[in-house]
Amino acid sequence: MEITLPFVNLSTIMPLLIVAFFAMAALLVDAFYRNKLYVFITSLLGLGLALFAVYSQWGAVVPPEESMVAINSYTVFFDTIFILVAAATMFISLGYVEFTGIDGGKYYPLLLLAVLGMMLLVSCRDLLVMFLAIELLSISSYVLVASQRERWVSNEAAIKYMLTGAFASAFLLFGIALVFGGTGTIDFIKIKQALSQGTVPFHAQIGLAMMLVGLGFKISMVPFHMWAPDVYEGAPTPISGFLSAGSKIAVFALLLRLFAGPFAVPHVDWVATLWWISVLTMFVGNISALLQNSVKRMLAYSSIAQVGYMLVALVVLDTRAMEAAVLYMAVYAMTGLAAFGCIAYLSKGPEERLNVQDYAGVAYNYPIQSAVLSVCLLSLAGIPLTAGFIGKLYLFGAAVNAGFVGLAVIGVLNSAVSLYYYLGLLLRMYTMPEGAGEPVVTHPMAGRLVLAILGVAILVLGVYPSPVLGLIKEAVAAIASPVM
Repeated sequence: MEITLPFVNLSTIMPLLIVAFFAMAALLVDAFYRNKLYVFITSLLGLGLALFAVYSQWGAVVPPEESMVAINSYTVFFDTIFILVAAATMFISLGYVEFTGIDGGKYYPLLLLAVLGMMLLVSCRDLLVMFLAIELLSISSYVLVASQRERWVSNEAAIKYMLTGAFASAFLLFGIALVFGGTGTIDFIKIKQALSQGTVPFHAQIGLAMMLVGLGFKISMVPFHMWAPDVYEGAPTPISGFLSAGSKIAVFALLLRLFAGPFAVPHVDWVATLWWISVLTMFVGNISALLQNSVKRMLAYSSIAQVGYMLVALVVLDTRAMEAAVLYMAVYAMTGLAAFGCIAYLSKGPEERLNVQDYAGVAYNYPIQSAVLSVCLLSLAGIPLTAGFIGKLYLFGAAVNAGFVGLAVIGVLNSAVSLYYYLGLLLRMYTMPEGAGEPVVTHPMAGRLVLAILGVAILVLGVYPSPVLGLIKEAVAAIASPVM
């Protein structure tokens, strides 16, 4: 009997294969040479080649029968963000790994595996691949959070993250099973067709609710947000930035695809629920951030509030809102990563500045890092001439344009509330020179250069966002196509 092998279009998954190959290669390099620099170079080379492969896929459309992953402008746009976020995290981690004694031989390959999960997540075409991608991303993240094995808070954070992640996975998997029971398929396109033919089955609605719970945990959406402050505080600071800028963005990009694609029909029934979730997430995140004395916890709660802003787009869900959400995610990826990176680079060697009081006069010793952190804080608050202002302007403008004026007003009010804690930290850095006499700890030039580039990019996007907006329009148009 002749055995016929199924057709596999390897070119569609070439970036994923490159990242997976170099993650394994980096682990082998560590096993044979025990040299963190070789592992770093191998991992970085993998990201560079993957970026080149991703770039070559821009504008391509692959029919669903040829691949289980979608290749279009939307996936290419986010794959590029994930690769750049990982590369920036690696550079920022260079000094941090040395100061804190993290095992770089495992750290860098795990970053690659997490990126592989993100890339697969944003390009998946069925619910099973989606679940596998989330698990790959989650398991890599659990281990990265526990990288500082000597710190009990790091281990505690990893255990909390793993336990809540296990609950989230259970909800997600049960939701997938119910959606399959209601529609008879796990394929995104077939789910959309099944749900468009009449009344949405009750099974599918319950399944969607459980999936929303599972994914809500991953993006720390209220009321599933309690793990985030503990995990962000306990994790190595570059990893806190990586989770904030990469993991959260990947899951939210997936949510946007799900509601714009397979669950576009039941979305109408979820508008009121999503409205309340968005409002609660904004308020809980901002008010809790006001009460924090730890900078990392403050940024963690701030990241929860940012999710609330992003959920505005999920409520509105028209083309303009989706474009605004993609822009906001791109801006937040830069800002969140740079903010946590600055916290890592303002450390006193192995000892980090965790309390707000520790930042008194810090700008006198670390002018570049402090300047970049200031730009990040202003951008997070939505101050004009920063990328954060452009993101909020488009997001709230889309809400007003679609008739959700109340939601836009609540978003603006929350942005005003956030000014208090962002500006409080900023003023402390510049107006209290008591700490100016502290010895300066030198961090690697490569990481400082990356932070400076991120700071400049936030300012440039704040005054000239047109080139990125052109790419975003093309990316959003891709998820509205029949092949998604």
